[in-house]
Amino acid sequence: MSVVCRIMSSPDDADSSEAPRGAGSSLRSWRYLFVLIGLVLLVLGFYAEENWRGYHDWQKYQQQMAARGELTEPEALIPPRVPDAENFATTPALAPLFDFFPGTQRWRDPNAPQLFSSLGAKYDAAANWLKTSPHRNNSWVGSPTDLDAWAWAFSLGTNRNAHEREPVAASFNSQDAAGAVLRGLAGFDPVLDELRQASHRRYARFNIRYEEDNPATILLPHLAKLKYLSQVLRLRASAELALGRTDESLADLNLLFYLIDTTRAEPILISQLVRMAQLQIALQPLAEGMGKWSESQLLELQQKLERFDFLADMERSLQAERILFGRGVIEYVRRSPHKFRLMDMFEGNGNNADSAPLWSVGPLMAVAPTGWLYLEERNYTRLCGDQLLPVIDLTNRLIRPGNAREAQAAIFKQTNGSPVSKFVHHRLFAALLLPALGKTGEKAAFAQTAVDLATVGCALERYRLAHGRFPNSLEELTPKLMRSLPHDIINGKGLGYRLNPDGHYVLYSVGWNEKDDDGVIQLSKSGSVDQNEGDWVWSDNL
Repeated sequence: MSVVCRIMSSPDDADSSEAPRGAGSSLRSWRYLFVLIGLVLLVLGFYAEENWRGYHDWQKYQQQMAARGELTEPEALIPPRVPDAENFATTPALAPLFDFFPGTQRWRDPNAPQLFSSLGAKYDAAANWLKTSPHRNNSWVGSPTDLDAWAWAFSLGTNRNAHEREPVAASFNSQDAAGAVLRGLAGFDPVLDELRQASHRRYARFNIRYEEDNPATILLPHLAKLKYLSQVLRLRASAELALGRTDESLADLNLLFYLIDTTRAEPILISQLVRMAQLQIALQPLAEGMGKWSESQLLELQQKLERFDFLADMERSLQAERILFGRGVIEYVRRSPHKFRLMDMFEGNGNNADSAPLWSVGPLMAVAPTGWLYLEERNYTRLCGDQLLPVIDLTNRLIRPGNAREAQAAIFKQTNGSPVSKFVHHRLFAALLLPALGKTGEKAAFAQTAVDLATVGCALERYRLAHGRFPNSLEELTPKLMRSLPHDIINGKGLGYRLNPDGHYVLYSVGWNEKDDDGVIQLSKSGSVDQNEGDWVWSDNL
């Protein structure tokens, strides 16, 4: 029977029994292919949709900014180039700082970054030997410059073992010490004379390479040099005051004020912060000259101070950080094919506690849709515009600490979490960049309060010259000595003023704690002014 069955079975029957199995296998293979194609199309669709969504959301927000009259293009913030022959910044003493090989940030002169180092060897060595006094009656000005200590420090030269010598004991501001200090600074005379002459040029515009693809790499070598020259001018002006040479001291102070303004138009936050530091440097000899300046000199100083507007300057620099720097960094990352490695530039930047484990974001950054970086731009720009910019109220000339704290809390709330979470929610760059801007309002308020109080201080000294005493109230200064009195930037009320029994006065703002502490300064353990506590004080009694 089995033989018959085998005989009756034909080859065709065998093939037909195996056919269905082969067809099923083929169908399953095609099904896998279709699934793979579907997945590919799904991924491509996801990327296309996210790229489209990110780009169009960013474009829509830019249109909303333009409708509100806000700047949207970096070019609108960059000061135009000016002719070299009419530019203070291209005078021979400063020109090497931005003399790069074309298209690069490599100096033609490799010694350019060390500009003035040979001139300042004696000054640098002397400054290293000195210690500042913690005594403070003024939030911006320290004790009178100890010219005897400076003269002693200059006498040590650049000897590394000079610190073993004891400082001389002498009274402050002796004429011999002042002369020795000016001789120690004599190496700067040719440069300062050149800068004084160049300050009559029509423009002052440092040729910063704003066109760098990555704005975080833009070099700003001039800022440290301008601050350094300001410190030299401060010491010269103090020594000249001690010698009774008030005209020469005023000339140096005027040059210092000019240096502060050479970077005013720069759309870079650090430029404004350096300007604020320079202002505080200038206030030291200005305050030391009270009792020595003439009426006309005081009027000139008062008028120069009145032109400073750090509220407007800081608000403009925040706009620039929003458009030029923050957006510029995000766009640089978006355009780069090396996103994985680019996150290294934020590693441990110290501005955010979560900046350390950014390695976890690198792979995500490399494979994420480019549209997500448009969303990063939108969220960064929106948070900056909605939270930080309103802190500076230019219309009412106010910076309320409560508003600043609320803005910082709102930014923290929206950018809190792990780096991966921030990236998925398109707020990674906001979390990396915005915390560093959180104290800009406080810094602007502190600097502008310094300007306002020093301005009133000049008017008070003019009143004393005319009446032999300080006024009982600030209202006596208007309208003859001041058109109007500045209000306290913190609360919008009048500045605090008290005339003490010894004839000295205390002029003050309630400061960042928004509490009237009766003109008392709060010092930190190091002896520096605690800007967050106590009042912000200007006093004629140093």
